Amino acid sequence: AEHLEAVTAGQIQNLVINVPPGHTKSLVTCVFWPTWEWTKAPWLRWLFGSYSSHLSTRDHNKRSVLMASSWYRGCWGDRFRITKDNDSEIHNNKTGFYLPTSVGGIGTGERVHRAVHDDLLNATDTHSASMRKQAEEYLRSMSTRGVSPEEYRQVLIMQRLHESDPTGYVLQQGGWE
Repeated sequence: AEHLEAVTAGQIQNLVINVPPGHTKSLVTCVFWPTWEWTKAPWLRWLFGSYSSHLSTRDHNKRSVLMASSWYRGCWGDRFRITKDNDSEIHNNKTGFYLPTSVGGIGTGERVHRAVHDDLLNATDTHSASMRKQAEEYLRSMSTRGVSPEEYRQVLIMQRLHESDPTGYVLQQGGWE
C-alpha cells in the first residue's frame, strides 16, 4: 500500500509487485487502490490488462460493486457520479474511466493516467516463448499510452514465473522499481 501511495504521489512512475497467488495483490491493486484514487482525483483514466479478459472483468466487477455500495457512496458520493457502468467500462462525470482489457485486446489506443498490468502471462504458459513475447509486446505498446509522461504511471503485478517473464522484461528495460 505504501508503494501504491508513492505511485499516486508521483514518487514512483513504474512499479513491479511480485507476490505469490492468493495474497490479495489483485484486490489491493486493481480494486481498492483505483477506487481510493478516484476519491481524490476522479478525472483519472485507468486501463487494467491481464492475460485473460475474464480476470480483468472479474476485478472490474468488484470495483463496480464497491463504488455502488452505500458505504462508498456515503463517504465519497459527492465527489463524482457514475455515468456509465457495464462489463466493458465505467465512466464518471469528471472524465475518468476504468477500462478492463487483455493482452491482445482493446485499450492500447486509449490514453490513460494509470495502467495496471495484472498477470500478463498465464502460469501455464510460462515456458512458451511466444506467449512471453506477446506480453512483452503489450508492455512495449503500453509504455507510450499515457496522457502525458508526467502523469502516466504503470504498475505490473504478478508472481515470478520465468527469468524472461514480464517482470524480467521490464527490469531489463530499466526505469521500474
